[in-house]
Amino acid sequence: MWVGCFLLIGAGSFLRALDEPTSYVLNLPVQADQTLPSWLGHPETPPADFARLEVPILVPDPNASLLVTVFFQEKEGGLMRIGWQGTQGAQTLSENFYEGIGMANQRSLLISPRTLAGDGTLTFQCGDSTLGIQRIKLEWLTNTDSLVSPEIKDLLVTASSGITQPSENLDGQPKSAGSGAWQKQIVTVPVIDQPQRIEDGVEFSVQLDQVPAAARLALAEAGLPWGKRLVVWINEQRAGTITPKVPDLLDEGFPDDAASPYVGWRDGSFYAPVSLLKVGVNTILFSVEDEAPPTTAATTPQTGADAPLAIKDFILQFNYPVPPPSAPATDANPAATAPVEANDLTGPLPTSPSSTQTASP
Repeated sequence: MWVGCFLLIGAGSFLRALDEPTSYVLNLPVQADQTLPSWLGHPETPPADFARLEVPILVPDPNASLLVTVFFQEKEGGLMRIGWQGTQGAQTLSENFYEGIGMANQRSLLISPRTLAGDGTLTFQCGDSTLGIQRIKLEWLTNTDSLVSPEIKDLLVTASSGITQPSENLDGQPKSAGSGAWQKQIVTVPVIDQPQRIEDGVEFSVQLDQVPAAARLALAEAGLPWGKRLVVWINEQRAGTITPKVPDLLDEGFPDDAASPYVGWRDGSFYAPVSLLKVGVNTILFSVEDEAPPTTAATTPQTGADAPLAIKDFILQFNYPVPPPSAPATDANPAATAPVEANDLTGPLPTSPSSTQTASP
């Protein structure tokens, strides 16, 4: 049976001046007598074979973009489609809003003024009797003057939280597989091309032709309980820990139960000791421990977590004082190895290091 969600936005009447508030959080279920901003109609749940929620949207400014952030429980094998039906007809904005982790998640979608083009109805439809959506944040964004480095090519989007990210992160599409990059003496290697569940223990491997002078590991995690941190194991030796960033307490990703994990992704990074790296295949493994560990630290990886745990945007950076034997594929070096295709992590990456991924026993 198809399991999924569909978001539909239909046409409306006239445009209004943007008034306050410019953002609103819908906590589900919505109360019948709940007071809503003037640009938001009361949500409806029409009878249907699949769970469905319809939210009328009255566009307040023809030049404003709508940032939609959904906090939801992903369903195994399910999907969430997002579309817009307005004066220009029906448009599919995202074939699948899920990230394939099968756990609590949050993700945002930016809808441009050109796509909105009038009032409409925001509709979520799922393939069973429950939506799996806890809350939806709707926020209107307008263009303002800003200072941006000329090296930044993508449109930058800043929400009321103050967090800025490229618009490509908000297009509702699966993230494309990253390719290795070589800038001056820094080599950057994407280790995975999509979110990965790791609570049962997943071992990542990286091939090095030369040991770097410095190394950095960065990722985003979801599901790590409060008071816990990630332990990084390099070549079966404890290398250190990552304590992900704690979001502002006003962030809607904090659940009603203060003891439950944050719903969404938290960034973390780690300066890796190069003394643990070697020429050839290097393995990386993550485990979970309390922020106040026992007096005697474990000397072998203790894989397995009590709750779902996922990572994404996992990259490695290496500093090579002299160029590594094989250069990355860049405009300056087009003859280097071509990037691997998405979902194929067994071939060579376009850098001296390469990466593969296997489940640990």
